[in-house]
Formats: sequence, structure tokens, C-alpha cells
Amino acid sequence: MDNKTNQNQIGTIGFFTLVMITSALFLTLRNIPMMAETGMQMIFFNIIAAFAFLIPVALVSAELATGWPHNGVFHWVREAFNPKLGFIAVWLQWAQSMFGMTSILAYIAATLAYLYNPELANNKIYIFSIIVAVYWIATFANFKGTRLSGIISSICVIAGVFIPIIVLIIMGVVYAAKGYTINLNYNTSIGNMFPSIAESKNLIMLLSFVFGFVGIEVSASHAREIKNVRKNYPLAIFVAVLLGFLLTLFAGFSLSFVLPVKNINLVSGAVQGFSVFSKVYNLPWLIPLSATLIGFGAIGQVSTWITGPAKGLRAAAEEGLLPKRFKKLNPQGVPANLLIFQAFVISFVGLFILVLPNVTTSFLILTGIAVLLYSIMYCIMFISAIKLRYKQPNTERPYKIPGGNFGMWVVAGIGLITVFACFCIGFIPTGMPIIKYELIMVFSVLTILLVPIAILIFRKVK
Repeated sequence: MDNKTNQNQIGTIGFFTLVMITSALFLTLRNIPMMAETGMQMIFFNIIAAFAFLIPVALVSAELATGWPHNGVFHWVREAFNPKLGFIAVWLQWAQSMFGMTSILAYIAATLAYLYNPELANNKIYIFSIIVAVYWIATFANFKGTRLSGIISSICVIAGVFIPIIVLIIMGVVYAAKGYTINLNYNTSIGNMFPSIAESKNLIMLLSFVFGFVGIEVSASHAREIKNVRKNYPLAIFVAVLLGFLLTLFAGFSLSFVLPVKNINLVSGAVQGFSVFSKVYNLPWLIPLSATLIGFGAIGQVSTWITGPAKGLRAAAEEGLLPKRFKKLNPQGVPANLLIFQAFVISFVGLFILVLPNVTTSFLILTGIAVLLYSIMYCIMFISAIKLRYKQPNTERPYKIPGGNFGMWVVAGIGLITVFACFCIGFIPTGMPIIKYELIMVFSVLTILLVPIAILIFRKVK
């Protein structure tokens, strides 16, 4: 059996597990309150996010992962350009996950607060403590290897995402069918269906929809562990995309049925919805159960993000771009030193919660930094995909974006325009003075960009 066949067949991650891992990277109830807040306009926002971002990322990732099934973004950019740019790209992917995961962990803490005392959701010490505790526990759980982390992701996504979303949808359908008061303004007038792009709040909302789907390409970092990667990866990507699009849209409508727009809490809105349904259907146990499951699902998302970007950094370490200690694997094949390092980084980033005025501001700042960093990384990824069509035209790609090079230019070009627009929108402040917000964003992005550049200069990488 030749190397290519070995690469295609050997692995521990099957199709179903891969769909669950990919879904866990972006599918979450965290985005549903935001969707519900837009009313009927969520259809427009969701379609734009899907066709302008989610589908281009999925198609490009599928081609790159089946043509170069190694460790994701680092190898794609390295093949297109050079190891230095590959390192910067994977560093950006990893760095944004430090901020993105911290915001997810804050969401977990706010959701779990409903089990004991909802007021804890605004307690900075409580939020910080949960962030650190949950992340370190999830880190040690990932020491057992990709197989176990895949099982954890599958269980968490099913129990903590799919089940709550499906239940939310069913309850919403029954609620509407029984003739209860519906808070959604379902008028189909142009003003009610389509947002004005002249308003900055609508641009920020579009950004939120687009970046509600980020991360789908991270599952490519597990390519070496995927069974029959060239067949299963693109199929799993497309299944995850379809599930994510439909489930979040329908769940958003269900939540908008029972919650007035002005009352929707963007952090704990999903639990708010279950709270209303628990009263309507006289199910008092629904609130603690839903909060537990939603928190459980978010923990699974964090667990999935722990190993993905870290494997990209390890690939960079194998190229001599990072200290040797970061390429070491434990007996289960996990880069344990890297996981410990990023756990300390998460603990440090979590200090944002303590030093900023309140939890909501911290959440917005963390999310904003992640958006800007990820936008740059996606620009590099799309450009690399175009470059590889010309640099390595004969490399076998079991999945290939149709339409030849023109098709790649169209798909990657749409993605490029979208993420560049998102980068610009990311500088629009939300809920804080514009100068303070801009200074925080510019300083954070420049500092994080300078780190890999300094490493490359210090290590004298050619």
C-alpha cells in the first residue's frame, strides 16, 4: 500500500465524529439570541453570512484539506508562499482562539449562573474563576488524545447543542400552533425584511452573523487522524454547514416568538427562551436542565478548540519556528506542552474580565479582537488558495471548487471581500467611547502581529 493510500485510510476519526467535531467548532446556542434580536431580518443576515462567508470558507477548506491533508492553515500557506507566512497565519488563528475561547468561557459562566444565582452573571470574580477552572479541566481532558476529545465533542454537541436547539424549535412550533402571542413582527415589508446598511448597528449585526460561523476550517488540523480524509472531510464540511445554517435559523425564529426584542439578553437569551417556555408549558425543571445542557455544549466547543489551533502551532515548531519543547508529544500523541502554555495564556487573557468596567464590555472587547485577528488570517487563507491553483496546478485535489481557476477566483474573491469588510466593521465601537475602543483594538492587533514577526527575526528564519 503506497503512502497516499495510507494517508487516505489510516485514522481514528470517522465521518460522524468529524461532523460533530466540525459542528462543535462553530455551532452554538450563543448566536441564537443575536439572531432573534433582528426579527425577520435574520433571514437576510443568515443568507448573506452563509453565501458570502460560510460557503466560501467551506469550499476553500475542502479543496485545501484534500489537496494538502496535513495540519491545516500552516501547511496551506507554507505551500502557497513560505513557512514564515504560514507561521504568521497559524499564529493569528491560534491567537484569536485565545480571545474567542475566553468569550465562550464567559458565556458558559453566565449560563451556569442560572443554576444558582442569575446575578452572578455580572460578577467579574465569578466569571474569571469559571473561565480558568473550566479551561484547565478541559485542557487536561484533552491530554488523553484525539479519539477521546472527539468523543467528548460528539457527546457535548449532541447533548448540549443539537438537543436544546431541536427542543427549542419544537417548542416554538407548538407555541405558534396553539395560538399564543407571538412577539415577532412577521410583516414582509421591505423595511422589516431588509436592514439599512447605512446604520452602523446593522453592519455590526452582519459582522456578528458572519463570525457566528467562524472556525469550520480548524477541523482540517485533524486531517492526519481522519479516516479516508479525501472523501470524508469535504462531505463532513458540507453536512456541518447545512446543519448549522438550518438549525440556528429556525431556533432564532423560535426564540423571537416568545421574547420581545427589547428584552433579549445577548449572553443568556437562550436560557431566557427556555424560561418562558417552562412557564407556558408548566415545566419548572426546564430552566436548570436547559442551562446545564447549554453550558455542557459550550464546554464541548471549548474542548474542540483546544487541540485544533495548537496542532497548527506544533507544525510550525516542527519547522523550527518555535522552541523544540512545543513539538513534543505525550504518549497519546498530544502536544501537551503547547496545551499547558495556552492554558496559561487563557488565564492571562481572562484578566480582561477583572480589569475592564463590566462583563459585557469585556465580552465585546474579547470578541472584537478575535474578529480582527481572524479576518487577517482568512485573507491569507483565501489568497493562498488562489495562489496554489497556479503554483501547484497538478497536485491531486479529490475535491476541487468547480469552474476551474475562474471558479476559485469567484469563491475565494467573495470570501476575501467579506472578511476585509468584516475587518473594517470590527473597528466600529459598541457600547464604549470610540477613541478608547480604537486604541484597544489597534494596540491589541499590532502587539499580537508583532509577536510572530519578532520570533522570526530572533530565530533568523529564512
